[in-house]
This record gives sequence, C-alpha cells and structure tokens, in this order.
Amino acid sequence: MGTTRFSGPLMYSGHGSDASGLGSWFQNLPIQVNPDYIFKYDDFVGIDIDDTDDWTKSVLNSGTLTCLADHVGGWAKSLGDGSTDNSGGAIQGNEIFMAEASKNIYFEARVAVADADDMDMFVGLAENGTFATGVPFTANNQIGFLLVEGAASIFANCDSGGTETKTDTGIDFSDGAEGSSNISNSRQLGFIVKGTGQVEFYVDRVLVTTTTGNIPTSALAPWFCAISGTTTADAAWCDYIHVAAQRVTNGMTQSGSSV
Repeated sequence: MGTTRFSGPLMYSGHGSDASGLGSWFQNLPIQVNPDYIFKYDDFVGIDIDDTDDWTKSVLNSGTLTCLADHVGGWAKSLGDGSTDNSGGAIQGNEIFMAEASKNIYFEARVAVADADDMDMFVGLAENGTFATGVPFTANNQIGFLLVEGAASIFANCDSGGTETKTDTGIDFSDGAEGSSNISNSRQLGFIVKGTGQVEFYVDRVLVTTTTGNIPTSALAPWFCAISGTTTADAAWCDYIHVAAQRVTNGMTQSGSSV
C-alpha cells in the first residue's frame, strides 16, 4: 500500500494558479468532504452573519458587522459609526485550529479596507477574546495579518504568549471602495502553518515572508475585524474566509507538501 495521498479532483481542490503560474501554494488544498481535514469556509452570501451557530459577532462603539449578499461573491462588512473613533465590527469562530507537529493548516481570506493608512484590521487565527481596541490586534497567541493605524503596510504576525514576530510584507493596502456590485482594491491574504516551527505568508498568492519564531501552539479561532482610526465611517470588507487543517496523518504524506 502506498503512503502518498491521492491528489485528484475528487479529493483536492486543484492548483488555483493564475495565468502567470503563480499560486502553486494552493495546490492540493483539501476540499470540505475529506474527513482527514478540519474545515471552515464562509463566503458570506447569506442575508446576515450567522452569529448563533457559525460566528461570534461583536461591535465596538456603535459600529456594525453585516453581509453584502447583493455584491458579487458575497462580502462581510465592518463599518464605523461615523461619529466615534475606534468603532467597527468583528467576527470570530470557535477555537478549533492548532499548530501541531507533522500537520499543516491552510488559511486564506480576501479583504479590502476603505482607509488604508487610518484603520486597524486583523484577519487570521487568534485566541478567543472580547473584541476591543486591543483585541485581537495585540492579542496573545495569533497567526495572521495586521493593518495598523498610521500606515497602509500589511504585516504578517506570529504571537505566542505575548511575544511576537511581526514582519512588514513590503506590500501595502490601497483604499478600497464599495461599488454597485463589487469591492475594489482587495487583497488575498493567506498562510500555511507547517508543523509547529514554520509559517509561510502569502499576499495575492505570492510568498512574501516565512516566519519560524513565536508560533503559538494553543487553540486558535478564525477572526476578521476592523476599527476606524477617526470619526469617519470607515469600512473593511471580507469576501471569504477559508481554513483547512490536517486532522490525522495516519503515516500518509500529502502530495506536493512537506511539513
């Protein structure tokens, strides 16, 4: 009996490469029906965020967190209230993902922000917490992407127990806007957690940095949240959140992957 997992269309989602051949990190990403993987995916195409079964939804200083199902692909939208600094919204899932030896975690989200140099935004995996000006932006135990008020820089961050390795990816957000059917200037932000010692961070499916320090090994939840940096009603949008993690390995090696 072989020890390599089948990588055909029934088991895996395909290469996901663009015309230039980029995006090979997406190769063999497992689809939902594979029981060897823990999987969470939300495309935000419903009437509203399901904060009873799927997410914990929170708002800060009269901000809002809603669905834009009438926009192509569906989007979640965090919006400041227009009169209070540090207002916005957040969604977080349950703590069901954890870095483990010899296992991978795959994460990707597509996001945009209305005011790239005057907002705080986080998307990724972080410990459960009560949404606040510091949570999860400076929360202990997280793997994800940060936008910090005062700059448009996209930071890749690993934090374990309050000690972080935060790296400027060298790529910035541009101001996004909400059109009649779509959102402009979005970025695809993804990472692969490889065991307990390495995280590869990707922007628009291109590898931008690899982190080997301060990778948390506690249980983490998917998060998307944003707050405005002024009294302006700044928005942030999330098209989808996709997380998949190996449940068991059973001595098998995922084709095209090394941990």
